Amino acid sequence: MPKIFGIEHIIYFTIVVTIMIISIIFIKKYLKDNAEKQSLLIKLIAFLLLIAIIYNRVSIAVGHQDYRTLLPDSFCGTSSLVLALSTIYFKKNNDILHCVAYLGLVGGTITLIYPDFIGQADSIFHSMTISGLLHHTIMVFLVIVMLITGYLQPSLKKWKILPIGLSFYMIYGLILITVIGLDDAMYIFNPALSGTIFNWFGLGLIFIPIHLLFLFVWDKICKRQ
Repeated sequence: MPKIFGIEHIIYFTIVVTIMIISIIFIKKYLKDNAEKQSLLIKLIAFLLLIAIIYNRVSIAVGHQDYRTLLPDSFCGTSSLVLALSTIYFKKNNDILHCVAYLGLVGGTITLIYPDFIGQADSIFHSMTISGLLHHTIMVFLVIVMLITGYLQPSLKKWKILPIGLSFYMIYGLILITVIGLDDAMYIFNPALSGTIFNWFGLGLIFIPIHLLFLFVWDKICKRQ
């Protein structure tokens, strides 16, 4: 059975990180000054992300035999879906991206390092497992490409978008619980890791200050380069 930091996890992580690095080098070298091709590539990655998150939700619904779980009930699942759709249908650097992209980058990276669902079946290629890994991977890669190409431009002036966006995540989570009938969503009742403070409130207390610091550093350093 696959384990966190087991051989399957390490091999998967090594392969996808290598592919990401090679792809980023290629993009920086050959697409640096071609905004049209950069935009096309980003929309293509977003389309792949949409396929991956749909595959993941269908796999979970079939695996749990519960159609309600077609709707993403976590920050990462919701971010994958909204990030894909907002990239495909809206212009670059739109306000939605200034919430979901940062949540997706952090949440996706943490999950790739510590995929707590990896041991849910005997094989890493079990549909629920591999689809979960894939949508987190593609989400992280998409946000990185957006940042290095300028498709997404972090700005301290837009810091309010994240807390406003998080409130919508909470409203959506409450709808899933009270209307759809799920036991939990968005870590409203149960923390991301059992026995920790990482419920919705604890995660917000940690993430929002880090996000503000990131925007401050980006404004003071990265924009001057």
